[in-house]
Amino acid sequence: MPHHARWHAMTGVFMKPNVLMVEDEAYLAMALEDLLTDAGYHVLGAARLSDALDIADHEHVDVALLDINLQGEAVYPLANRLRESGVPFAFASAYSKDTIPRDFRDCELVRKPYTSERIIEAVESMVERARPH
Repeated sequence: MPHHARWHAMTGVFMKPNVLMVEDEAYLAMALEDLLTDAGYHVLGAARLSDALDIADHEHVDVALLDINLQGEAVYPLANRLRESGVPFAFASAYSKDTIPRDFRDCELVRKPYTSERIIEAVESMVERARPH
């Protein structure tokens, strides 16, 4: 049983944490989904900002990994919504910290190109922060 699974009292089963993965490059999105699924997470994927906002509004999201630039649209409206909801998130982008708006410079940034280990480390850290204590 993955150490990050959570108990669902209604069904009496362990649930995999839901990771909202927002990435518009298809090959990278597929690789990330495989990586996170193999690591024991349930992936909610979106390539467009509108789809990601819809998922955030209608699905249970434990943590999120966000590409900053989605086909020319900035992901910051989603980041604001996640922050307001208390959902931990990290940016996964080639952008540097100094190009990120000041309001988000305290957020974790996983710089592209990244390793599988770095992604798992970031997600595990967010899941740990999301756990009720």
